[in-house]
Amino acid sequence: GKEIPGQASLVFDVVLLDLHNPKDGITIENQHVPESCERRSQTGDFLRYHYNGTLLDGTLFDSSYSRNHTYDTYVGKGYVIAGMDEGLLGVCTGEKRRIIIPPHLGYGEEGRGKIPGSAVLVFDIHVVDFHNPSDSVSITVNYKPSNCTILSKKGDYLKYHYNASLLDGTLLDSTHSLGKTYNIVLGSGQVVVGMDMGLQDMCVGERRRVVIPPHLGYGEDGVEGEVPGSAVLVFDIELLELVSGLPEGYMFVWNGEVSPNLFEEIDQNHDGEVLLEEFSEYIRAQVDSGKGKLAPGFDFEKIVKNMFTNQDRDGNGKVTAEEFKLKDQEAKEEHDEL
Repeated sequence: GKEIPGQASLVFDVVLLDLHNPKDGITIENQHVPESCERRSQTGDFLRYHYNGTLLDGTLFDSSYSRNHTYDTYVGKGYVIAGMDEGLLGVCTGEKRRIIIPPHLGYGEEGRGKIPGSAVLVFDIHVVDFHNPSDSVSITVNYKPSNCTILSKKGDYLKYHYNASLLDGTLLDSTHSLGKTYNIVLGSGQVVVGMDMGLQDMCVGERRRVVIPPHLGYGEDGVEGEVPGSAVLVFDIELLELVSGLPEGYMFVWNGEVSPNLFEEIDQNHDGEVLLEEFSEYIRAQVDSGKGKLAPGFDFEKIVKNMFTNQDRDGNGKVTAEEFKLKDQEAKEEHDEL
């Protein structure tokens, strides 16, 4: 044409940006693999990972670190580009690897955003943790006393110490730093479901590690400023004290025989009606004398008010002899009706 004369020698100064072959697959370069790798990721797992994304010439186009938030996704399910889907399989928690992805397994000829068309992509990833939606709680016993006959069960009042961390070792919370134990009634919903499961069948003095997947912990949302969303949690627990609870459904039980004139004993002024104050005073006296026992770990006033409300069947704030029934009497009546 007009720009290049005939018989001209041409000089091209070339910078090679990248190259690939349509037959290329992804390339994986392991940068750090933890010595302990009990499990590797597989199809259907949910991963949390950090990454830097660059072109082959080192140009940065994206980074999860800049957002101060992991990228969270299922792997092997098509939620990310094909090359990343493949490159995230077989990783360990804490592993760092480089994944080089040709364009036909990345963003293709058109590219996307800051990514040019037909570009080869380089992802340097750091796997923070992963789990599977079918996972349950994992319990590892680190120490069990030789005398281990009384085991924790639903309704027991427990006092324990714990260190809570993420799978990468990041410390989230510790009762040791607060200088006091954490106290709960097991199975009452005072802790996440995974912790309720992890504290079952434990004896005083036992130490165990409990790993809780997010669907049994704090879920996708986490706890703002404390627990990241979709995080796997690790609790190192030591049980220090156990107070046996009551049978399920009971908030108060008698330690001996029940008086045949129970209502009359509670009705101190003998007017045929029991008020909350009379009821509360009587129950407290039975507990203090050891004749009765309240469910441990709950507020006395709340338990007594709940017991009173159950007896006050017409809701008028008074309990009569006709309304008053023990729990086993109620159960027998229901059985007779059936």
